[in-house]
Amino acid sequence: MCIRDRIGGNQQNYYVNADQEKLVMLPFLGETKAGNDPRKENYLQMLKYTCCPSITIKSFLVLVTIFELIIFLLEVMQKGYTKNSELLAPVGGSILKYGSGEAYLIKYEFQLWRLITPIFLHASLMHVCSNAIFQIIFGISVEQRLGTVKTIIFYLTTGIAGNLLSAVWIGARGVGASTSIFGLLGSQVAYVILNWKAFVIPEMGREKYLFSIVIIVLYCTLQGLKSPSTDNAGHLGGLLSGMFLSLALFESYRKEKYEKVLRILGIIFMLIFFIGGFYLLFNVSVPHRLPPIQE
Repeated sequence: MCIRDRIGGNQQNYYVNADQEKLVMLPFLGETKAGNDPRKENYLQMLKYTCCPSITIKSFLVLVTIFELIIFLLEVMQKGYTKNSELLAPVGGSILKYGSGEAYLIKYEFQLWRLITPIFLHASLMHVCSNAIFQIIFGISVEQRLGTVKTIIFYLTTGIAGNLLSAVWIGARGVGASTSIFGLLGSQVAYVILNWKAFVIPEMGREKYLFSIVIIVLYCTLQGLKSPSTDNAGHLGGLLSGMFLSLALFESYRKEKYEKVLRILGIIFMLIFFIGGFYLLFNVSVPHRLPPIQE
């Protein structure tokens, strides 16, 4: 029997099995609109209900996506774009001025904002558009579960974590919201693991759900390994922090012992990650000053 209830202010679907156990039913991309007639949908409505049914213009991820698109336009308008294989790639000096990541400047000139600002900067039109699509599709359901305030904390924290690992591991200049996007993917994995015994997806088992997320992560990782300009360290940092931060932030439904253990592990990992990351950056790594960008 299917019933409806509210947890954390969000309306959720449940199934009650023969043993009267409450099993959570949450679609991968958020709840679909009840009573919608597909024959009366226009193309945009079809995309909305298929890709991210719970999306609204007030969603944080929609607003931050719009903000990132505006910042990209400002990057291009300020100093123009380079004539290379990338479509509308802003001049490098413009990206550096707006706050691209660079380990040398973070460590020796204490420009800590360069761990945050790269999240909102992008290197080409394809870069910003692909990230915009992915973060909305994979992130709306996370925002639905966490709420707006926790989603803002999550988005910034995983982005900073990815940029921190990138600064320690690579030290090169980097930009892009993909650190936070990989955090959103990690969140999908953590959500299933945390609520494993309570998780039910119609016509799709828990294992298949988890497997589909892992395939997406592997595909994105392999694509990144093929490109020398891709910040794979940033992606890894975002993915790991997204998984463990979600274990700490998500509400578990059955309050079982293993769920409490996972929550504690998530908190411990995040503390170790940030304390260890900042220690390595400021006490162990020796980043080199990168050559000035030719305008």
